[in-house]
Amino acid sequence: MEKITNEIVKKTKEFLGEDGLNFFKECVEKHGEISPVYMESIGYIKIPHPVHFREGMQVRNFLRSTGLCNDWTDHDYDDNWTEVVEKCLKEK
Repeated sequence: MEKITNEIVKKTKEFLGEDGLNFFKECVEKHGEISPVYMESIGYIKIPHPVHFREGMQVRNFLRSTGLCNDWTDHDYDDNWTEVVEKCLKEK
């Protein structure tokens, strides 16, 4: 059974908008994946930026809110959100 439907991709793409799609495209271009952990510099301090916990949580919470993924478990959200975003980028 396909968990990621065209409707899920369409709604997520609308949710992300141009800025969100560009953010994830940049992640792939700079770090080779949708959900990297990279270092942000704030002055002299380097802080890890875990995309899975920040932007990824926003995508997972959005997916929960759509009603299109009611049959998904918490593990499904964790395992599938990057694939949803990848499919959004392919349609761009």
